[in-house]
Order: sequence, then C-alpha cells, then structure tokens
Amino acid sequence: MRVPFGKKGLVAAGAAITGAVFFWRVRARRREEAEAREWEAEIAGAVDEGRAAGSAAPSMPSSEPSGA
Repeated sequence: MRVPFGKKGLVAAGAAITGAVFFWRVRARRREEAEAREWEAEIAGAVDEGRAAGSAAPSMPSSEPSGA
C-alpha cells in the first residue's frame, strides 16, 4: 500500500493525532477540575451566607406555646 507522504508522513500524522488526543484529554481534565473548584467555592459561599444570616438574625423566642 502506497502512502502519499511516505513513512515519515505517516509517522508525523500519527504523532499529530496522538498529540491532539492528549491535548484534548488534558483540557477536559482541567475543565472538570475548574468546575469542581467553582462548585466548591459556590458551596462555601452559601455556607458562609447561611452562617452570617444565622448570626445576624435576632434571637426570637419559639412561637410554640410553652404551656398546655
């Protein structure tokens, strides 16, 4: 079977494809890590907001009747 660019061309094409797949996988992994960090930051922010709201809320007595 004849290859238009010879063996060197075939090796170069294989290397280019391998490099592209490697780049794509690394990029996908970094994207997942960035999304995970974003979620962690969002959750931490929500927890901080909840704590701040809880500490800023005035202490109110229970609305349930204490006697029967």
